[in-house]
Amino acid sequence: MKYEFFEAPQGKIIEYKRVALAASDWRNGIIVRSPNWLGDIVMALPAMYSLKKLLPKNCGFFVATPSAYTPLFESIDWVDSIVSLGTGHSKWTKEQVKELKQLGAGIGFLFVNSLKSAYYLKRAGIKKLFGASNGIRNLLLSKHYKVEWRTKEKYDSTHQSYKYLAMTNALGAPEWDGKFPNFNLLKDFEIVVPEIRELRKHKNILAIHPGAAYGPAKRWSPENFKEVCNYWIRNKNGKVAVLGLNNEADTANKVIKGLPENSVINLVGKTTLSELMYVLKNVFLCLCNDSGTMHLASALNVNGIAIFGSTDPYSTGPFAEKWIVMLKKQVCAPCFSRECKNSMRDYKCLKSVTPEDVYKAIDVLLKKSSS
Repeated sequence: MKYEFFEAPQGKIIEYKRVALAASDWRNGIIVRSPNWLGDIVMALPAMYSLKKLLPKNCGFFVATPSAYTPLFESIDWVDSIVSLGTGHSKWTKEQVKELKQLGAGIGFLFVNSLKSAYYLKRAGIKKLFGASNGIRNLLLSKHYKVEWRTKEKYDSTHQSYKYLAMTNALGAPEWDGKFPNFNLLKDFEIVVPEIRELRKHKNILAIHPGAAYGPAKRWSPENFKEVCNYWIRNKNGKVAVLGLNNEADTANKVIKGLPENSVINLVGKTTLSELMYVLKNVFLCLCNDSGTMHLASALNVNGIAIFGSTDPYSTGPFAEKWIVMLKKQVCAPCFSRECKNSMRDYKCLKSVTPEDVYKAIDVLLKKSSS
């Protein structure tokens, strides 16, 4: 297997026709509707930052986002106001629309493809809306952009972050400098969860997230994660922090069972998003599937290894210099299926990546970190 550092994946930025915006168009600023998933939000951050740089003086940068992700935007100092939208899929309340209206933004940018978000932003008095083409909602947009998000059985030539950037560049936003924003993380004294406080006592920690909300076709086996954990504990004299949501506890328990008890910090279901960011920033290495945790860790500039199966790392891989993607290409990939539909292959994309492959990748990262 070839080990590649995905150093800011390169790809062609589609050139859309520029839109001329007058200073008066902005009114009091811009409201962006964030994606509904953590990974997509992280991949949209470069484009959001470019929009921030485009803002005239004294204009605000406002974000409408699912409530679960407000802590992420609260950690970014150039975000001036956040409107929480519940799950992101529910109907917007009158209070939420009123809150958006009171911000007085003149420009809106949609990082989601829904008609509903365009409709509610219009109701909130946003005069000019921009975003990707999506059927009837194009009637509500001042300018829409045709975006090919993914193609089955064909790896992409352009990372999703660059697809977002292509649209914001068309509004006159400057090119991205390749850096994620600085995140204002929790301070040590603000951490009250004992298991998280335990992290501060150790330096050589491997964080693993064996889950992935998308489905089994994104999940490397718990047995493989366990083997890597054993390797890290026994061969690298390290400890393991296990991450995940409450509904991923069964998978995490399969990984933990049989590992030396004093070498495992179980954080499954015990971290808020703010605490997760703190944890990731305080570990040496993160091993995970293609997931929101992967994207968040890469944005925090943490060393990492990502296991890819049914999805496409060229389009949605970690956008950082310190990551290795583990991928053994299959003829049916990328299929983007949640579950393997090919009984003859039976998750071969995931099974072909072995713990031994990951051991070698770990050594590559350790060598690079020490040089």
